[in-house]
Amino acid sequence: MEKNNLGLRVNNKPHIDLIDRNILNILKEDARTSYRKIADDIGKTEATVRRRVNRLIEEKIIKKFTIILDEKKMDNPTKATIKIQPDLNKIKEITQNLIKIKEITDIYRLSGDCGLLIKVELQSLEHLDPLIEDKISQISGVLIKETCFITKEVKTKY
Repeated sequence: MEKNNLGLRVNNKPHIDLIDRNILNILKEDARTSYRKIADDIGKTEATVRRRVNRLIEEKIIKKFTIILDEKKMDNPTKATIKIQPDLNKIKEITQNLIKIKEITDIYRLSGDCGLLIKVELQSLEHLDPLIEDKISQISGVLIKETCFITKEVKTKY
């Protein structure tokens, strides 16, 4: 790890080595993998794996452990994207209000004149208009430019 003469990190980024990356790759595939199994897979001790995972959590490299649901078996089968042209003078307030809407799963701030792109998950198609009319459009400075239904997920990060 590169440090300055005070012993502090130079670029303020945590150091992640090959062992950390191997641990992270295993946990990305299955966050329930035991430390014992990870240790066996990477040829290290369980204590080493535990210590490194705890450090990765403390340094906020691992933000949280979560699950991925089979959405087709759940009650939120309808997904859509909504492109928003925000009033840039109110962008912080707009994004803070969008974060509070439970149907919104992702919010992306895009470059240039592209504005914001949000992804929503709904119980059914009938829930989209009320979401737009009663929640999203009520936020001051929001102009909805485009809505697209996701018909098929071809590839996702998960």
